[in-house]
Amino acid sequence: MAISKINTRAIEDLTISADDLASGSITTAKLGADSVTNAKIADDQIDSEHYVDGSIDTAHISNNAVTSAKIDATVASTGKSIAMSIVFG
Repeated sequence: MAISKINTRAIEDLTISADDLASGSITTAKLGADSVTNAKIADDQIDSEHYVDGSIDTAHISNNAVTSAKIDATVASTGKSIAMSIVFG
């Protein structure tokens, strides 16, 4: 007689491998909190659509990351310093 049902008590720890899982069988709802780590995210795969609004702040911008090429030309063409443009408009 074929096995028709297996419950979790019948499965020994560390006996199910990735090869035993059907494609798509692990859904987002089944992932535990913090189970996707930096090591599991491929390089260059996080895009701006994934950032929470307002999450990029001064603490997340490295030194020398904002260059003159990244500053709006209308600010750069006024002859004012960036600090003056920010404070005084």
